[in-house]
Amino acid sequence: MENKKRNKVLEILQGNMVPILFTVLCLVSIKISGQTASYVITETISRVGRNAILIVSLILPVMCGMGLNFSIVLGAMAGEIGLILITHWSIDGLPGIVVAALIGTVLAVILGTLTGILFNKVKGQEMITGMILGFFAVGIYDLIFIFMVGSVIPMVNPEIMLNSQNAAGETVYVGLRNTIDFHAATKYAVDNAWKVMFVKLLPVLLAIFGVVTVLVAAWNMGKKKLDVKKSLFAAKGFLITTVLLAIFQILMKTSKNVQKAFFIVQVPVLTSILIALVCLLVVFITKTKLGQDIKTVGMDMQVATAAGINVDRTRIVATVLSTVIASWGQIIFLQNIGNVQTFNSHEQVGTYAVAALLVGGASIDKATMGQVFTGTILFHILFFITPLAGKVLFSDPQLGEYFRVFLCYGIIAVSLILYAWKKIVADRRRIEEENRQQMAELESK
Repeated sequence: MENKKRNKVLEILQGNMVPILFTVLCLVSIKISGQTASYVITETISRVGRNAILIVSLILPVMCGMGLNFSIVLGAMAGEIGLILITHWSIDGLPGIVVAALIGTVLAVILGTLTGILFNKVKGQEMITGMILGFFAVGIYDLIFIFMVGSVIPMVNPEIMLNSQNAAGETVYVGLRNTIDFHAATKYAVDNAWKVMFVKLLPVLLAIFGVVTVLVAAWNMGKKKLDVKKSLFAAKGFLITTVLLAIFQILMKTSKNVQKAFFIVQVPVLTSILIALVCLLVVFITKTKLGQDIKTVGMDMQVATAAGINVDRTRIVATVLSTVIASWGQIIFLQNIGNVQTFNSHEQVGTYAVAALLVGGASIDKATMGQVFTGTILFHILFFITPLAGKVLFSDPQLGEYFRVFLCYGIIAVSLILYAWKKIVADRRRIEEENRQQMAELESK
């Protein structure tokens, strides 16, 4: 019995060694940097708000067996194009964000469909194909917005375009500027639409999650005829959140250090609601027939085909959904930044999103919402705190910059190595078990 418990603990530690390692790195870096808790919390909330949707976009392709979708770069480009167009048309504020999202969605559906068709031609090689496709798309994007806009595509806007003199001495506009600033009403349009102090929001969140937990447990007891213990276990996500919020509420009332850390922290409520809605959309999709088809295809394409599932179509739909969600995520990201780096904002989207997901404990064939938010928090705390820690340790913040670049690519490399190692070990155990069973059958005869 003790051996089983020990093995289970070791299995849990092995399965979560990446999040545990990065949690330790975060705590050490925060301590070294000497930054206040309120600064770390405020910066973390801001970064989680602007990056979460991009990372959520990776879940469906993983479930569908296509691995980590580096081609979300195409979705990011679609969102950027939407924002560039609303800036050109001077459609500002939240209406402009909605228009940009609609434009981005249409473009993302087209690009996602083409990407899905390509993925069906290279089954088993989707990750490297998605990465190379992203590089190729960046080249096409640059060609369009450096040369074709203004020359082939009619467009004149001194605010966002480069100007030069032609042979006749006339001013001509060709290509977009490297940096396009959004109008004042568009900058932080979603984030600033509804902000609430954390100390005021906490009791409301506690009440909401408490009520939802009770309702979910009651529904399980009434509809599924489960006992109280099983009903609460079925609602464990809401229950754990409620307990954590209750602990926070108690600490806010009893601990001066906690009060000081959260006293000035503001939460962008509208951004949080949008993130929650996207997460609920993904969860809802997984509960539908489409979601079951995606899971089946991810487990075994041959079994899915035998069950009458159109494998190619399912993979295309999963890729389209991922690309569309990525376009929304890029819009939320850039409105938080306040401008678009026309030729750079999208380049590292896939790499950073994949790295954050892997930090949360996800792998090529498994990713959950919990891993999305765990990875987002840990990766982005390290991302902004390591230059500060490097400055304290070596009087040179550039060393911290080098470390986080190494960190980003190192995470991906180590995670892929660990995944391959786990797969080899699992295959070896399966073969040994099959041989053992065959030997037992022969001995019994």
